[in-house]
Amino acid sequence: MIVDDQSYNIDALFMILKYAIQVKDIKKVVDSAFDGKQALDFVIKNVKKNYPIKRCNYDLILMDCNMPVMDGYTATMKIR
Repeated sequence: MIVDDQSYNIDALFMILKYAIQVKDIKKVVDSAFDGKQALDFVIKNVKKNYPIKRCNYDLILMDCNMPVMDGYTATMKIR
């Protein structure tokens, strides 16, 4: 997942990942969020979807530190 409040940063990371892992439609493989609260909601939803196991399917979360609503530090602490 990519978490950043600037859409051009998200787009840049999508392009880098698209060529690094060579997937045509990267947006089907990688989720994006615009603040820490939205990222936390994605993680909670993902864990609930995998209910009996209570495991998150995200292998990597690239998180900006300074964002509105909930910053990256707080979101990371709550996700852990």
